[in-house]
Amino acid sequence: MIINEPKKYLNDYEVDSVRNAYENRGRWYYYLVKEGLEQGLPLEFARDAMRRAGYFQYESRFKGMTTIDEFAKEFFTYGVEKVNEGEIVRQTEDELEIDLGYCPLVAAWQKLTDDEKYMADICDICMDMDRGMAEKMGWEMDLKNTIASGCGKCTMCFKKK
Repeated sequence: MIINEPKKYLNDYEVDSVRNAYENRGRWYYYLVKEGLEQGLPLEFARDAMRRAGYFQYESRFKGMTTIDEFAKEFFTYGVEKVNEGEIVRQTEDELEIDLGYCPLVAAWQKLTDDEKYMADICDICMDMDRGMAEKMGWEMDLKNTIASGCGKCTMCFKKK
């Protein structure tokens, strides 16, 4: 069962505004994937698109970064910290692990479907953006837990190879 309730920054106008924008992005993503499937495309089309979006993120935000420290400073934004209720749970020279306690994308999907397997699938695909970004850096990103699969939190782990 998916549990996805914000616990922090409740009734904070700025955080709520960004959460609403992220929910809107979640609806766009949901409907784009749904339409692709209805047109006969395999679900992997979305994975390929998200991976390419990750390559773009690398080029526009992370290119040239070589240390976990500089990556963490750029990656751990207002959105990750406040909107997603994120916290850095471990940071070493070779690894960055972040827990996210809330996901506005999942909140949007929960309003559109009760198909938890589908939500878990499109969540994992959505995370290919971060996997693609890490790949371009020569790193990897493991997704240890997801809210969409019923874990109660997302755990992202970026590792240098």
